[in-house]
Amino acid sequence: MMYKIVLIDDEDVVRKGMRDLIPWKELELEMAGDAPDGEKGLELISEVLPHIVFLDINMPKMDGMRLTKILRETYPDIKIVLITGYDEFSYAREALRLGVEDYILKPITKEEVVGLLEKLVNKLDSEQEEEKKQKMLQEKIKQSSHLIQQRYIEELVFNEIEDTLIIKRSISADIPYNKLYYGVALIDYDHFIKGLSANENEITFFAIQNIADEIVKKNKWGVIFEINGVNGILYYTDEGQGVFEHYKERLSYIKKMITQYLDITITIGVGKIVQAIRDIHLSYKTANEALVNRFFIGTNQIITHDFSAKLSDASHANEWLEWEDKLIQSIKDSKKFDEVLEDVNIKMERSSMTIAACQAIWNILISSMLKKFVQIDESIIELFPNTINVVEELKSKKTTKDIKRWVNNLYLKCNNYIEKQASPNKMHLQNIMHFIEENYYIPEISISMVCKEVHLSPSYLSSIFKKETGTTFIQFVTDYRLDKAKEMLKYTSLKTYEIAEKVGYLDPQYFSTLFKKKFNQTPSEYKKTEIGG
Repeated sequence: MMYKIVLIDDEDVVRKGMRDLIPWKELELEMAGDAPDGEKGLELISEVLPHIVFLDINMPKMDGMRLTKILRETYPDIKIVLITGYDEFSYAREALRLGVEDYILKPITKEEVVGLLEKLVNKLDSEQEEEKKQKMLQEKIKQSSHLIQQRYIEELVFNEIEDTLIIKRSISADIPYNKLYYGVALIDYDHFIKGLSANENEITFFAIQNIADEIVKKNKWGVIFEINGVNGILYYTDEGQGVFEHYKERLSYIKKMITQYLDITITIGVGKIVQAIRDIHLSYKTANEALVNRFFIGTNQIITHDFSAKLSDASHANEWLEWEDKLIQSIKDSKKFDEVLEDVNIKMERSSMTIAACQAIWNILISSMLKKFVQIDESIIELFPNTINVVEELKSKKTTKDIKRWVNNLYLKCNNYIEKQASPNKMHLQNIMHFIEENYYIPEISISMVCKEVHLSPSYLSSIFKKETGTTFIQFVTDYRLDKAKEMLKYTSLKTYEIAEKVGYLDPQYFSTLFKKKFNQTPSEYKKTEIGG
């Protein structure tokens, strides 16, 4: 790195001599300018922001001592070297108390200046290196803190944590455990940031995360986390009156800022409010259901957890529940599915229902069918870049036969997609499993890490993993680690804390809690049972 230096001295011969005689580039320095007095020198310093200033003590307009005091207050990191005559030596000693680096006596020699500059460059190099180390340390602390929060929230969502551990784990993760209300919201992008040529999903995901994190931290609204390929907010508050409305207002502000800065649209699924941190899994479940409903009602929205209830609230719904069940049960058999559709069509044609009532019932049946396909393979959403507006489609059809024909085509499109996906999904799953087997011991292992390796988007990976294994990525990794730990307890002499570390857990007590939950024994009890004593 080239460091900048300026020279401030009222003697032209001194300034010219230093400009011409000193081998600046060899010393990794850039002569950024000079000035004949303190006032012009201060202007020059504020303009170029040098790393080193050579400064004469005795100058017109503003002397070196006054300028030194100003620089120490305004630019404390600048290295100041005083140029002084022998009769001004007492001022130099006073300046040293102000924090200047060194002083040099006139007449100045090239050797003295070069030696002093080499010393200053080495010092600047050392400070730069130390600053880098401190930044890296701060980043590691930040990442470690985020990882602890991330793991804790995942466990709250996917596993049960004993009440006795909740306070301890909450304090460790710096998440309040005694707020009046908690809620989970999930944020997902509707499309990538424009102009990206590579890693579109990853860059978009982290850009959303950074903006949301800054807003949430600044306002102390909660904690940002990531789960199953989407960004989440663990919201908490002590506000009692209108808690859910305040929650939605804040999410609306976050949505507005993300849309404004990134020029994309996002959808937020809002879970119900709960009154204890141990119950946030209930809020997460409803938030996830709300986010999935983007498929039915469109993008660029804040969808609340009560949408599903509204979706099925049709005046003629009860008498058609049995047809809804038949439709869902036949979804994996195209022939049976077509027969059910035909039965529905015949019943409607023979009934005396109004057009609006027929459309309402078809709306329920189609929505249920699409929901079932999403449950089978969530990636099916990629089939429809633009949301299906079921209501408008139904209005555009002239007869129930037209509706039946459209529904059947929609069904075949979805069914064919799922059949075609079966083989690629198995290949992807093999790659994911291989990555887990090779890296399960890394504490930071996450969906994002796997996505980089197997080149899948987080949402798609989560979808095929859940579909093929019947469990979430987080739960699978947890079970895999605990099975490995069980083998080590049985066949090695390693201590419990050593095994915990080898399978990716930095907290031995937490590892023991998970182990007991899965195997109904603590690691120590299991080891005694296996070795017979």
